[in-house]
Amino acid sequence: MSQTMSRQPRPLVRTTMFVLLLVLGSQTTLSVRTASAAGSGSEAIQGLGSYFLTLPYGGIKMAVAVLGAVAGGMGFIFTGGDKATADKIWGPAIGGEYVVTPQHLRGEKDLHFFGNPPAK
Repeated sequence: MSQTMSRQPRPLVRTTMFVLLLVLGSQTTLSVRTASAAGSGSEAIQGLGSYFLTLPYGGIKMAVAVLGAVAGGMGFIFTGGDKATADKIWGPAIGGEYVVTPQHLRGEKDLHFFGNPPAK
């Protein structure tokens, strides 16, 4: 007798999927503003913060870029070699920023998850 086991997703998998969907669904410019961070002597903390924020953010961004590159390639193939269609997928997916910097944390620079689509 064979028993079928129904496995529920683990909490980590559920959380990861939720964060991924949240990031992909937002498609907005992210900016984090700190209160009077400039000149407060917290450069080292901001550097560490940007490093530890880059780890999950960069991983998710790389996954989106790889999936976008594959999707753009499929779009190129299925449209008979129409590079404009592929560029519309590749631009936003591969573009954007991959690293969180202290300037992003201070609000001096916006953090763009998605790149700009190609100009027409």
